[in-house]
Amino acid sequence: MYWAALARAGRMLEKGDWSDKAIALVVDYLEHLAETIAGALESPLDEYSSAMDVEIGGTAEAEGEHTRARADLTAELSDTEYGSFAVGSGTFSAAAEGGAETATTNAFCDVDGADFVFTRTTTTTGENWSETRTQMIAVDFACIDMDSTLMITPESSYRLGTYQHVESGNVATVDFDVEVSATHSYAEVSTGAIAVEDTYSGSSIEATLAIG
Repeated sequence: MYWAALARAGRMLEKGDWSDKAIALVVDYLEHLAETIAGALESPLDEYSSAMDVEIGGTAEAEGEHTRARADLTAELSDTEYGSFAVGSGTFSAAAEGGAETATTNAFCDVDGADFVFTRTTTTTGENWSETRTQMIAVDFACIDMDSTLMITPESSYRLGTYQHVESGNVATVDFDVEVSATHSYAEVSTGAIAVEDTYSGSSIEATLAIG
């Protein structure tokens, strides 16, 4: 049953190319599944609990005369009577023009305590630029205790022969929106942004969210 549900949610995400609409549909599907599982059990819901820890983040670095680095992250972890649900995404981009013209990006996502985990990480690299995006959905059902986490975690990388123009100067930016909604919860965000004239730009974000 659970593998079938996992596969169906995975197909929904792939069919919708992990768009915001596809992610919203999968979250609705998982919430309905959690409610259905709870309804099939005879024990009161207050006898069950769910807990989850999420770490998501990444870095962007560029070396050259003119550089830019940007880190953007959104993450939400919420608790309902049927389970805990996490949704997050991070985009990390960098580009350099003149001088070394090197750009690197990476992203990570780790989830502990979930029953289902879906993540997708894609890195695209050009002649003087790079972008990495990671997306995540996770659910911990309150009414079941699975022996192991069921996961779908595709990763892909692409290389393009394109060149990006970088405006004069060295810029590093960070933007994030992190939210946890639960009685017993924790959230922490660590960020960094540094720009060195004619040399370097670097941006980073790491967020930790927990329930239970």
